[in-house]
Amino acid sequence: MHRVVASLLTLVVSLFFFVLPAAGEPQTREPSHGRLLVSDSGVFAFDPITLELRWRQLLDQQTFEPAVIGGRVLVTGSRGLYAFDSESGDLIWQRPSRQVGFPAVSVGKTAYLTDRGGLLQAIDSHDGELLWQRRFPGWVYPPAQAGGLLFTGGSDGRLWAIDRESGDVRWAYPLGQEMVYSPVALPDGRIIATTFNREVIALDSSGNLLWRQNYSAILTTPMVLDGQLIFNGLDGQLRAVDAKDGKILWRRQLPEPLAVGLEHQQGMLLAALDSGRVWVLASDSGELRQAYRLPGEPVARPRFMDGEILSFVRAFGGPKAILLTRNNH
Repeated sequence: MHRVVASLLTLVVSLFFFVLPAAGEPQTREPSHGRLLVSDSGVFAFDPITLELRWRQLLDQQTFEPAVIGGRVLVTGSRGLYAFDSESGDLIWQRPSRQVGFPAVSVGKTAYLTDRGGLLQAIDSHDGELLWQRRFPGWVYPPAQAGGLLFTGGSDGRLWAIDRESGDVRWAYPLGQEMVYSPVALPDGRIIATTFNREVIALDSSGNLLWRQNYSAILTTPMVLDGQLIFNGLDGQLRAVDAKDGKILWRRQLPEPLAVGLEHQQGMLLAALDSGRVWVLASDSGELRQAYRLPGEPVARPRFMDGEILSFVRAFGGPKAILLTRNNH
């Protein structure tokens, strides 16, 4: 049963990537370069100013969150990994696979790809050349990265630390149960993993246990935010816990499941729910500040743009961009 749930959770990963300034910088519709990328049974690229569709690819495949490296859009589809030109959408290279992969993780000019066959591959983003690969027992999820190490795990119940350049295993930590989804790395190098034992486990970069907390529900991969870990629980509750010790800071019960991942901007959390409701929550307390309604099912994380909230909803022919204003309450 756990493996079935874990497999389903891979569909609840972030499906939205905005090629604009780095986290922490103001987000606007400028500059004019770059693309808004949405993954929803294919990858769709929109102009960041006009919100017009510029190109689309892989319409016959289930696709995952894109990664952007040096003008290339790397997308994992149900039949392999593909690299497209971010401006034109032209195919640059592809690596076919018999195993269903997870979203690629980019570090520098290298993409790291995992799959349900337990394979971790390091791939040159320029030409798709395989740099190294390592196989693990059971599936492994997209890795977190801290320093020169990658951290991953999955169905065999261990967290693995792998040298990013060589693929050599540095250490493995027994979690006691399979992971729910990918671990995350904090700015100071600590690693956070969640398990189906309803536990959250914090380790340092050498594999030493820092803290271990049990909660009342299974928690998914957290958002890291200003010393807090924001978890979405399978009980429909958001929890903010202190990254230092795992103690709960605040909770917020959602009326229904999240449709896509949380987004954070300007001290607010944006939560898009299954029915199309979008909640704006204070990130330091979970307090509901505003609520909006989308005219359809969300397929990408909402985000603030010029005082409005940009969302994408499922529509015939591909996702449709929606700007929410106060009139959409």
